[in-house]
Amino acid sequence: YELIKYDVEKDEPVRDENGYCIRVPKGKPGLLICKITQYAPFSGYAGAKQQMEKKQLRDVFQKGDLYFNSGDLLVIDNDNFIYFHDRTGDTFRWKGENVSTTEVADVLGLIDCVQEVIVYGVSVPG
Repeated sequence: YELIKYDVEKDEPVRDENGYCIRVPKGKPGLLICKITQYAPFSGYAGAKQQMEKKQLRDVFQKGDLYFNSGDLLVIDNDNFIYFHDRTGDTFRWKGENVSTTEVADVLGLIDCVQEVIVYGVSVPG
């Protein structure tokens, strides 16, 4: 596995001047990716070719390589412990601020009378 630099605004991995992804240093959040090989295949989603293509990253560190995009942003600390940071696609911009659906759901879940919470973003005109 690798953690690579990810642009949450553009919702895509950051690539260098050669078009390759950039590994993140310890302590920085990065997108978790895993190399797809014949010994570690990704079979995809049944009947969902477009979804399957979106989960695959090509030419990540060299021409022709193939990685699975987990959609998770993680951080590895100096002791090599791995921490969940955020989920790509679950963060939206609102009045210049990043809003995480997970964070909103966690806060709403603290209310005693609320038994279950599902939060998702919608487009707001203007």
